[in-house]
Amino acid sequence: MGELLDSAFTLYRRNVRLILAITAVVQLPLALFSYLAYELTGLTSATTRLQQLGRNGVITSQQLADLAPTLITVGGVIVGIALLQALVVQPIATAAMTRAVADVYLDQPATVGGAYRAVGKRIGSVVAVSLILFGVGIGIFAASFGLAIGLGLALGSGAAALLVVLFPVMIFVFILLYTRWLFAAPIVILERVGARAALRRSWHLVRGSTPRVFGITLLVGLITGILSAIVGALLSVVTQLGDENVRLVLNQLATLIVAVLIQPISFIVVVLLYYDLRIRREAFDIEMLAATL
Repeated sequence: MGELLDSAFTLYRRNVRLILAITAVVQLPLALFSYLAYELTGLTSATTRLQQLGRNGVITSQQLADLAPTLITVGGVIVGIALLQALVVQPIATAAMTRAVADVYLDQPATVGGAYRAVGKRIGSVVAVSLILFGVGIGIFAASFGLAIGLGLALGSGAAALLVVLFPVMIFVFILLYTRWLFAAPIVILERVGARAALRRSWHLVRGSTPRVFGITLLVGLITGILSAIVGALLSVVTQLGDENVRLVLNQLATLIVAVLIQPISFIVVVLLYYDLRIRREAFDIEMLAATL
């Protein structure tokens, strides 16, 4: 684990321009789009109005009703942007970073254009993987919610005790699926297969190493979370300056900085862990040597 993390941070440091450029290509347009969407839907004016009402005392139901259409619209925009980030922007950035990190790892030329050209050829499968994973996640949540309601109606007070037992099982299923399918997106790019084939391939590649893979990704998640919190705390001081419009711009800038600087660390670790598993399970180094003979 230590060697893997050291390799990830070394690769990041030595290729920082390439890595930041690849992430910025998709994150910068998203930040600009988000700012324009919030401005057009009245997020700034709604926030200012709520603050004014809050300073004046208790917000009445009539005042809240007057703001309700704007708040609903803004809420819909926020959800839409979050889905765009999760289902399109993030998968594309992950796929492009996968191609670039793999090229660096295999000592091949790595460029921003080359990374995104590779993604363009597999864009359908890249997005399909993200949609499948999102659908599975929603399915698990819906099943858990439905089960909780069903048990509550059927068992009454006894449902709480049963849910205490079932909740860890649901968490285990989610962790298992997340870990086993972790490499589906990289496999789409690196092995040039479709979405369903990539999910099957990832499942079999991780089999037998699930606790190790989950432990490493959990540790990396904690590291990137701490780094993001530190950067966010430093930037939050700046975002308190100016009026609401200036704050909105600074908040979008802070989000962009975290996405460009911190998120690539996770992408790099996933790619290196993918090759680590192939080396351990499939003698990938021997394959590479044989291919050059």
